[in-house]
Amino acid sequence: MSDSITLSDDLIHGVYNVIVQHDADVEKNMMLALQYLAAISGYLAAGHPGGSNERDEVIDQLAAFAKHVAAQEAEDLAGQQQSAPAAPRGQSVQTDDPAVGIWKPE
Repeated sequence: MSDSITLSDDLIHGVYNVIVQHDADVEKNMMLALQYLAAISGYLAAGHPGGSNERDEVIDQLAAFAKHVAAQEAEDLAGQQQSAPAAPRGQSVQTDDPAVGIWKPE
């Protein structure tokens, strides 16, 4: 496997959008999107040179890599949520000028 890959929001959203174009139910069911991605990985892994043991090892490595990426992303998201200041609670009261409002804390 490669020493490193580069994920970007554009890449992730592009792949996701292609799957949604194929099956609109994916937008309502993230598990379905994950099933498509797993099926695509399995389909591509079927063409891996070598015997079934080698192919199974590659699939196991991919599963472990997916777990690693998911854990890292979850950790990054948790860190972002903790470091972001809490949004102030309240409401904006409309004024005569539609471009201006008055913020009233709760």
